Amino acid sequence: MTSSPDPLTSANALWRNLVEHRPAVAAALAMQLRDLPDTWAQRELGVARPHAALDLQPVSRVPIEVAPHSQDWEECPACDEAEGLCRYHTGLATGYEALHRPLREISAADPAVTLMDVLQRLEEADEAAENGVLAAAVARLIEEQQG
Repeated sequence: MTSSPDPLTSANALWRNLVEHRPAVAAALAMQLRDLPDTWAQRELGVARPHAALDLQPVSRVPIEVAPHSQDWEECPACDEAEGLCRYHTGLATGYEALHRPLREISAADPAVTLMDVLQRLEEADEAAENGVLAAAVARLIEEQQG
């Protein structure tokens, strides 16, 4: 969905996407809107007139996504709608960055260390953590550093 500064254009695009990708949600939303009292603008948005709400600023920079995501970000309707990575793929990218950053830092610090070395050390650390050895080793290193 193209991000538009015009709330009416954005609302039309949002509605079209809801109807196309989430018709049950569109129907539920329409029913909820129909049941709103006349004072909905004041109650829900804190403005006296509904048209005054069109000037309210967004409280989040996260784009609205309706389209379902696809595993392949290049073919993802939600990424197209968000005009970038959708929330799903942003989460994947963040996770991969968190996973790979230590590997990149290790290889930058010591180019002789291979991926197999890193994976072996991680496996050994996991085993040590399961056996309680890791906590003792960390405590010992902290004591040594503190003097």
